Amino acid sequence: MSKPHVLMLTPYVPYPPTSGGRSRTYNLIQHLSEHYAITLVCFGRPEETAFDLTPLDAWCDLIVVPRAPSPSTLRAALLSLTSLKPITMRLYHTPAMEAAVAQVLAERRIDLIHVESFYMLPNLPAQPDVPVLLSEPAIEYVAWGRHARVAQPWYTRPAIALEALKMRIWEPRAWSEVTVVGTMSNVDAAAIRRATPGVLTVPTPNGVDVRYFNIDPAVEREPQTALFLGDYKYFPNADAVLYFAQEILPLVRRRYPDFQFVVVGKDPTPEMRALQESIPGVTLTGMVDDTRPYLQRATMFVCPLRSGSGTRFKLLEALACGCPVISTTIGAEGLHAVDGQHLLLRDTAESFADAIVSLIEDPAQAAALGRTGREWVVSTHAWEHSAALLRAAYEKLIGHEDPTVRRSKR
Repeated sequence: MSKPHVLMLTPYVPYPPTSGGRSRTYNLIQHLSEHYAITLVCFGRPEETAFDLTPLDAWCDLIVVPRAPSPSTLRAALLSLTSLKPITMRLYHTPAMEAAVAQVLAERRIDLIHVESFYMLPNLPAQPDVPVLLSEPAIEYVAWGRHARVAQPWYTRPAIALEALKMRIWEPRAWSEVTVVGTMSNVDAAAIRRATPGVLTVPTPNGVDVRYFNIDPAVEREPQTALFLGDYKYFPNADAVLYFAQEILPLVRRRYPDFQFVVVGKDPTPEMRALQESIPGVTLTGMVDDTRPYLQRATMFVCPLRSGSGTRFKLLEALACGCPVISTTIGAEGLHAVDGQHLLLRDTAESFADAIVSLIEDPAQAAALGRTGREWVVSTHAWEHSAALLRAAYEKLIGHEDPTVRRSKR
């Protein structure tokens, strides 16, 4: 008996899995390919298609649609000001992607369409004949709205707020047009239902490879090092680094002058690079081949996010490696982690710095927090668990009698 056929659309090539979204797709298709034939149609920038993508061949039929590099700041501003649609909907909706999707639907028997992120949805025909699951890695209007309150320079805030307003209009419209919306957490599901009453939601949470990210008993943790990692094209990550270095780190160094802050990840901003030059003990590594040695050595992982939405891969990976975690509430949003048991939650610079000092001064507490954090992640956030939830959603949708009941013309 042939497997049901899923068409998956993503805004990126999911290999190598060097960012949260890429890691999500990469791990999910690995686990789902045992039960489904998957055709993956995705955008690929020149730097993404330069990699050897053959490892994906084992799990899916890959179709990459070329996409131009991201626009300059000036061009992005012009795109924003000349359309009622969010800039992401303009960047990720192209004739080439529409044509690729139409060709797959015409030539192959597709049982389900899975779309990652609302701004990819316009690439579908207005009335597909199969159910559509729209998975939302983040509630974008929430993420952009939060960033508009803290963005630097301050004069960028009105433009960011304008994009958030556009997304507040268009994102719920996308939710109303699909069969069901997949959410990362109960927090996201509640936000979606408030914005679009009656919309159907299912849990499709993020996860972590708990065998790959693990504790290495041969590695001793450094005594005074905080670690953060991320993709710094994503503005909440860059803001988190600046916030930590400028407002939290000085408070810690009043007690521990030699305290180090290590920042791992690609595309650091000019403002971040300036930190390394102006603040001793701040180290930017750039992208590394393997983050595990950093997660296994650091005294703690810090997640001082003040904006963004969804759930954080970096936090799950740190917990899986037994690294004690200190986070803002936004940074750990949707994970249902218990403060003081799985990690520490602190929302002011002063309380965040106090938590860092407490872990430095009580290594036994730090080690216990790391152990319970890993145990919790293994039991609740392994990719096997996430894939099983997504598979349950697929099984309910495939064969749905009226998959277009909620869809309207775009």
